[in-house]
Formats: sequence, structure tokens, C-alpha cells
Amino acid sequence: MTTPISTTLDYLRGHPLLRGVPEPELEAAAGAMTRVRYAEGERILTEGEPGDTCYFLVSGWVRVTSRSLIGRIVELAKLGPGELIGEIALLRTERRTASITASSPVDALRLDRAGFERLSSVSPLFHESLTYSANIRQLHGMLSKGSIWSAIPDSELRGLAEITVRRRAKAGEVVVRESEAPDRFFMIASGRFEVRANGRRAAVLGPGDYFGEIALLADAPRAGTVAAMEDGELLTMGKEEFRFVLLQYPPVKRQFLETLRIRRPDLVSSAEARWLTPEEHATTSGKTVPEAKRLRLPKRERWIDLLLAMGGLFAVFTALAAWLQQTIWIVAALLIGGSAGPVSFVAYARSAQLLGFRSIRLAGAFLASGAVAVPIAWFAERQWLVGGGGGSDGLGMDDFRIPLAVSIIEEAAKLLVCLLFLRSRRQRFRMDAVVFGAAVGMGFAAVESILYGWTHLQTGATGGMLAVLWLRALLSPFGHGTWTAIAAVGVWHAFGRGASGAPRLLRAAGLLAASVALHALWDFRFPGGGWRVAGMAVVGAAGIGLLLLLLRSGAREELRSLAALNPALATDRAAAGEAGGELACEACGTLSPPDARYCGRCGQALRAG
Repeated sequence: MTTPISTTLDYLRGHPLLRGVPEPELEAAAGAMTRVRYAEGERILTEGEPGDTCYFLVSGWVRVTSRSLIGRIVELAKLGPGELIGEIALLRTERRTASITASSPVDALRLDRAGFERLSSVSPLFHESLTYSANIRQLHGMLSKGSIWSAIPDSELRGLAEITVRRRAKAGEVVVRESEAPDRFFMIASGRFEVRANGRRAAVLGPGDYFGEIALLADAPRAGTVAAMEDGELLTMGKEEFRFVLLQYPPVKRQFLETLRIRRPDLVSSAEARWLTPEEHATTSGKTVPEAKRLRLPKRERWIDLLLAMGGLFAVFTALAAWLQQTIWIVAALLIGGSAGPVSFVAYARSAQLLGFRSIRLAGAFLASGAVAVPIAWFAERQWLVGGGGGSDGLGMDDFRIPLAVSIIEEAAKLLVCLLFLRSRRQRFRMDAVVFGAAVGMGFAAVESILYGWTHLQTGATGGMLAVLWLRALLSPFGHGTWTAIAAVGVWHAFGRGASGAPRLLRAAGLLAASVALHALWDFRFPGGGWRVAGMAVVGAAGIGLLLLLLRSGAREELRSLAALNPALATDRAAAGEAGGELACEACGTLSPPDARYCGRCGQALRAG
């Protein structure tokens, strides 16, 4: 709609951005403007669209939002009468950097690109003021979306934008060099950057990632060279400004120290001594983070659905196999019955993990155990316990030496498979050992159950096969998955994870011994049926109790790291359980909870797929 030029002209004369603009130019601008109105909730500008107009707000309020790297809506500002919106796309000839929605009825004056450029050309003050404010507003938006600064209040984040410098980087340009003295901190706004250390690629960083913090935290020469792989843009901050931010905002400091713990654990002690106060040392001590106490993440109970589905299938196939006595249903019951309990157990262990991997990796561990550990154990037991000159001399499972030997052989075979999945430094959490150990142990249990069932089937005893499968499915949580999960944590400690020095080795030895002892006692044939049942109950309860302790301590360890790297997560929608699915890290493949912004395993920025 149109409005009298005199009314528009009066508005422009009183606008602070247009002071000093000659009267003829104001009249020309007024003549080029169109009066527009928007209802509450109506979209005015859309992020990503081409921009060829801007708007002076005469009355009403608007909400400025943008999508973060993980796809969540971030509110950047609320603007009211007198504000100019949409000017960034005109100043920088870019697409819209944010969406703007009317939060109340809005009355505005729309100015096209030609009119905007004419005002800019005749009024240096207008152009300079807009350029400065647009730069700060855009920097604020970039910092909000990143965002290593998520723990900083929005009002103070605007101040941080004022001390942040934008820098463009051309493809192939070296930004920092290895062994240089540290002088700046860098955050990536766009583009990809390669990190090389000792002549090898160490990482590829993208939007939301940062570098330069390690040298500044440790006050050491730069450990790697960073070069642009494509044209990109960086946000940089000087050494003193970086120091000020860390001293001013403890959550941000803990965030960077956690990144240091991931990337350079050898420098953590010296950096903490340099940056943490005695009170902060007492609070954090590498074990707890204040944000973690407030963090409440939604529980994943998908394992129950899996248990019900596989249990239901097993019941149906059992009925069909017993009734019809047809091969197809007997084989189906054998395969589902052997795997229902083990698969559900692995799903339960994975549900307790905050920072896990895709299911395909657990499936690989599950299948590898059946394909590798079972044949190794079978060959070794027959070579050393049954034949090959190492006979059992008439001993049976009621002599403790035989179940002890069997447990050592089988746990060793399973741990060989565990080593394939736990040898990488990326398996940095105790929970990794628990979950992969459970997968390997249950893969062994599934194949063992199927073989037992097949043995009964060869005698023509379909009922006996089904009885064995049901019994082993019900008892599966107390067996191989639990024992190997405990042993895998022992191996994890032996690799140098967790505590250091003698405590680490003692924990490793204790957990390995506990795993072997539980396995041997479970297999031992106590004299009399009552003692057998009582013994199995005690051993099963002890194994499950130890496993639950490891799950709880592992969850606390993951939670500490996640909260340190994502201090705002405790107040995000994930805390209320309103967010969607997990986020996959492009660098290491870790699945993180919704609304996490940085991967708790490798420290790199998460981005929506």
C-alpha cells in the first residue's frame, strides 16, 4: 500500500541514521518507499533467500532468528520501531543471513536496492553507521550459531562480537604454521581447513570448529599447520582477548580445557595449573563439572521395543515349530531364539551410552565374535582339554580346574576380538569398553546357543532344542555379555585409559580376574540341584551388580565430558526431552544427544546432516 510522501518524509527526517542527508535525497527516498504491514506471526524475510529490499520499522516488533549448525532455531535479536532490517544482504550482496518474523502487528517502509544504494552514496554517515552495525550484528549471529560461546549471555556475546575480527582465507592459504608462537585464536565461520602435524593430516575442520586454543592454553608453540582447503571465512581473537574471555567465563574455560584433554592429554595438568584457581581445581578435579549436575537427558528405551519384538517372534516361531514340525519354522526358531536375548542385551547396554557409535559397528563386533572367537575357543578347548595330549584326565565341570580353564580360554578368545575395537584412542570412554565388550560377549553367546540348539536338533528332539533356547535366552543377561563387558573394561584400563600408574593396573587385573572367576563359577557344577541354583543366583547377581556399577561410572564419565564441552546443554530443549534424534559427528562418527553442539569424543563441531 502507499502512504503520503509527507508522512514518510517526516519519519525519515527524524531517523538518526539519516541525519545529514540532503533534503532532495530524502524526498527521493521517500518517493521510492512503499508502506507495508504484516500480521503477527507473518514471515517478513527468510534466511537463505536473495536480498533486494530492506525495511524501516515504523511500529511493531520483529523476531530475528537463524538456524544453528545442528539445525536448531536460534533467536538472535528482537527489534522494534526505528530499526532497519534486511540491510546486511544489500551491503554485502549476499543471501539473507537470518529470518525475520513479525512478533506483533508491524508497520514498515520498504526500500529497494536502488534506493538504498542511492542513500548510501549521498550519505557517508548512513553507510558507515550501517556497515558497522551490520558487521556487529552478523558477527553476533555467527558466534551464536557456532557456538563455543554458548555459555555466554546473549547481551555479553554482543560485546564479544565487537572484539572479534573477520578474516577471509583463500584456498591453499596457510593460516598458522607449526612451531609458530601463538598470538591468536581462530573460529571457522565457513569453509574447510586441514590441520597437519608432523607432516601428516591430523584433522579436517569445518564451520563451528576452532583452532589455536591449545597453544594459547599451554603457552607453547603451535603443534600443527592449518591451511584452507577452500575459500572460507574465519573469526579471530587476539591472545589477550582470549585470556580475558576465559577468566571472565568459567564454563568457557572448562570447555576449552576439555578440548585440550581430548586433543593433547599430556598438556592438561600444566594447563589446569595455569588456568584453574584452587577453588576450581576442587570443583572440577577432572571428574565433575557443575553443568553436569543440572543436565537431564531423555532416556532411550528402544531396547525394550527390540526385546518385545524379538521375544514375540521367538514365541510365534516356537509355537509354529512345535505344532507344524516344519524345517523352516524350526530353523527360524533356532536363529531367533539364539539371538533374541543377546541382541536385546546389547541394545540395553547401548541405550545407557550417551556418546556411542552407529549400530553397524556394534553389529560388526557381534558378528566378529561369532566368526572369530567361537572357532578359536572351540579349537583351543579340544586341543588342550579334550584331546591333543592335554586331556582332562577324567575331570569334569564339577572339578573347578576345568571350568576355570574353559573361562580363561573363552574370555581370552573374546578379548582378542575386543582388542580390534578398543585399540583406537577414540575409544576414550569406559562406556566404550562396556558396550563393545557386551557386543562381543553376546555374539559369542548367540552362536553358542545356536550350536547347542542344533546339537539337540540332530537327535530329533525339537522340544529339547526349544527348551534349551528358551532357558539360554532367559539366562543370557547373566552370562557372556556381562563377563566380557567387565573384562573389556579391564583391557581398557590396561591400555592406559582412566586412572594412571599402579591404580590403573590394579583395576585392570581386578576386572579381568573378576570376569574369569564369574565365568568359571557359573560353569562349575555345584553338588546338588539346590546348591546349583543358589550358586548361579549368587554369581549372576554379582556379575550384574558389577556391570551396573561400570555402566553408572561410565555414564558419569561421558556426562562430564559432554557437559564440559556443551555447558548450555543443561538449559536446551534436550533437557526437557523435546529434541529429535541423535547427531552424528562428521569427524569420528560418534552419535551425540540432540542439541549437543560439540562432540564429546573428538571435540569437533556437530552439524545437522
